[in-house]
Amino acid sequence: MEILYYKSAICPKCIPTSRFLKELKSEHPEIEIKEIEIITHLKSTIKDKVYSIPVVEVAGKRFYSTPAKGEVLDLLGIM
Repeated sequence: MEILYYKSAICPKCIPTSRFLKELKSEHPEIEIKEIEIITHLKSTIKDKVYSIPVVEVAGKRFYSTPAKGEVLDLLGIM
């Protein structure tokens, strides 16, 4: 179970999403969260067609803000 999280250290809109994912990880340690810093990974970010942040990708579905916890857990198959 992996979540991709496109973010930047200088993005104020990423702060609530980072907090949400940190809380989610503490409640469900089996979830892997791969954080992609867009500034240092610009080529792969463009290749992945990420043009704004934050972006949270769960099971192929993209969220362009902090997603609902229930929807993330449902997409990951966690009850």
